[in-house]
Amino acid sequence: MQFTIATILATIAAVSAAPTPAPEAQAYTLMAIRSASPIHYGSLQASGQKFYIGLDKPSSYCPSPPVDPKACPSGKATSIAWGESGPYMNVMVPGGQRLYIAPDRSLSYTQAHSAFIPDGSITDGFTRGEKQENTLTPISHGSDAFLACPTKQGAGPYQIFVGQPTDAAVPSGKASDCIPFAAEGVEFTGERFGAWQY
Repeated sequence: MQFTIATILATIAAVSAAPTPAPEAQAYTLMAIRSASPIHYGSLQASGQKFYIGLDKPSSYCPSPPVDPKACPSGKATSIAWGESGPYMNVMVPGGQRLYIAPDRSLSYTQAHSAFIPDGSITDGFTRGEKQENTLTPISHGSDAFLACPTKQGAGPYQIFVGQPTDAAVPSGKASDCIPFAAEGVEFTGERFGAWQY
C-alpha cells in the first residue's frame, strides 16, 4: 500500500480537527442565570447547529440501523464537554461536533461528519470556572457576555449569542432586545453521551 503526501496530510487534518476529550472530561448541560427575566433557569438546547433557550428538547439523531437502538443515547438533553481543543458537543458520532462562535456571534456547533467552521469564527477563549458550592460550574468566554435574543419581538425561543451581535444578526432585528445572562454548567450524569449527534 502506498501513501501519498496528500493522503497523509488529509489524515492528519481530519484527526486534528476532531475533538479530543480528556480521560477525566466532565460533561455538562448549560443553564442561564438572569433573575427576573423569562430566561432565568432556562436550559440551552442545540438545534440546527445553533443554541436556544425555550425549546423543550434538542434536535438529535441516531442512525438505527445500522446503530443498535439500545446503543443510542436518549438525545433528550444538550450536553457539552471539554477536550484539549476546547468545548465540544458530548456526542458519539465519529469525529465529534465542535463548539464555536460564528462570525455573526451566534453560539454554534459543527455539523456531524464535518469539521467545517466558517472563516471569521472564534474557536478559542471558552473557559470553565471551579465548581461552586451550589454545584454549578461557571462557563464564560473572555469578557464577552452570553446573550439570549428573542426569535421575534418579546417572545421566545431565544437564540444564544456571545459578545455583541449587530441588529441584522439577531432574529428580532434589534440587538437591544437581547438579554445578557450568566451561563452555568450543570453536571450531566446518567448517560455517557447526550446524543449520537445534534
